[in-house]
Amino acid sequence: MTKLEQWRESSARRRRRAKRANYRLDIQGLRMVAVLAVLAFNLTGWPRGGFVGIDVFFVVAGYLVTESLLRTASESGTLSLGRFYRDRFRRIVPAATAVLILTVAASAVVLPSRLHDTGIDALFAFFFVANWHFATDGGGLQTATESAPPLLHYWPLSVEEQFLVVWPLLILGITAMAARSAWGDARWRKLTSTTIVVLATLSLAWAIYESSSSPTWAYFSTASRLWELGVGALLATATSVFARIPIPIRPILSWGGLTLIGVSLVYIDGSAGFPAPWALLPVAGAALVIAAGVGHEPDLQGFLRNRVSTYLGDISYSLYLVHWPVYVLLAAVMEPTVHYYASALTLTFGLALLTYHLVESPLRYASLGAFRQARQDMKHGLFHADFSTKLGAVGGLILITVSIISFAMSPGAIT
Repeated sequence: MTKLEQWRESSARRRRRAKRANYRLDIQGLRMVAVLAVLAFNLTGWPRGGFVGIDVFFVVAGYLVTESLLRTASESGTLSLGRFYRDRFRRIVPAATAVLILTVAASAVVLPSRLHDTGIDALFAFFFVANWHFATDGGGLQTATESAPPLLHYWPLSVEEQFLVVWPLLILGITAMAARSAWGDARWRKLTSTTIVVLATLSLAWAIYESSSSPTWAYFSTASRLWELGVGALLATATSVFARIPIPIRPILSWGGLTLIGVSLVYIDGSAGFPAPWALLPVAGAALVIAAGVGHEPDLQGFLRNRVSTYLGDISYSLYLVHWPVYVLLAAVMEPTVHYYASALTLTFGLALLTYHLVESPLRYASLGAFRQARQDMKHGLFHADFSTKLGAVGGLILITVSIISFAMSPGAIT
């Protein structure tokens, strides 16, 4: 067997494993696009529309959460809210809390004069109401990086979590109504999609109004962002329709969606009409990519589905969590030279690798038995970890070391 044949066989096995696990490789690649756009924009201001990566994340979150809820309700006839909230807690809270603690601790050293404000920001972020807090404060959207709040980036997490608290209750209510009335699956999904359309339309109308009358509030407001999550949710109600898309059409839709996102990155500057109506462009792009992969991921889409893109998608949450505090705190002690950019990037990716492999992933899938086994192992001086965890930890430490070296070489570093 040639190397090319081995690679193709390995790729085919990877796609089959992903399908069995209900894991969309193209969506992970879409997450990669979104997080790299945000990281690049926040570091360099380019591409000028890089902040629309947040809008892409909202669509992805709305789709994945609603698809999971509808699939569970369809299979069991009801929803386990306790299990849903527990899973979301384990997915979101441990890594977010770890970064909050580390950011406050680092701020005590680097920005002691702003420690009180950072502590207040951390409190709002911990309870996932940071978006309302920063909207009330004016948000600091136009503030230079070195003087911006180091926890400003927690506002989208707050929007998502507020959505995730209320959304399952809505789906449960509709499901209960359908069960009492003995409705079929088609009628249940029709009511669900109709409800989502009404809510998303109202949210979009409000977003258009608020974007012109109060742009800061529109940017941070859950009411003005709900329609973006709603678009993803609406996609989840129509999976049976998208599953019938002809295979030759799927790559066209997927690449068309990426093109819309690319245009957004280049042309949207956020100066007016944002989040509405301009966010319609990246939202539509993300929706096309997601729809193109329902039932059968598109062929000829190696850009989103290759191992590097999907891995970056896997660690996108950790990357997002750590990048902004790193940028802000380093900007407070370094001049904006090549050393700053090198230090910021290597430290961001290094901390993200450690956060993902040592906090986010282990705690997301941990069980009581695993904790007991780990405690027993530690008593005997043992530590077990799979190869990917060890490799991620080593890679993270190497990148952090490179960041420290770059910092030390910087002539403008403040010591």
